[in-house]
Amino acid sequence: MALFTDTVTVYQKQTNGTMLRTVVQGVQWSDVIDKSLATGRMQVHKSANITFPEETLGSIDLSSFTEEDAIFFGELTDEVTTEKGHRISDLLHAHKGGIIRSVNDNSNRDLLKHIKVVVY
Repeated sequence: MALFTDTVTVYQKQTNGTMLRTVVQGVQWSDVIDKSLATGRMQVHKSANITFPEETLGSIDLSSFTEEDAIFFGELTDEVTTEKGHRISDLLHAHKGGIIRSVNDNSNRDLLKHIKVVVY
């Protein structure tokens, strides 16, 4: 029995310029909304934390992410190209997801090996 039941689609830029699409099941997606009044006006920042448990670590390599890699909630079948309507920015407008901003690798722990990814 899996601990987490969410599915995500990861798009990673390859050295040849193409985007590799990988669907990963058994992760946890958590939406985060931060609000602040630092500038005197209400500012809202939305992000998401995705936890990849030990069972999913072999399906994807997040150690070399770039500023063009993105994760989306659910299973997407879209292919990413440079054409209008098929870019990562177009997918971000049409689906719930974000650009990978940080990766916290805890796969070296004895218990609860996992990787935590933050997107916005």
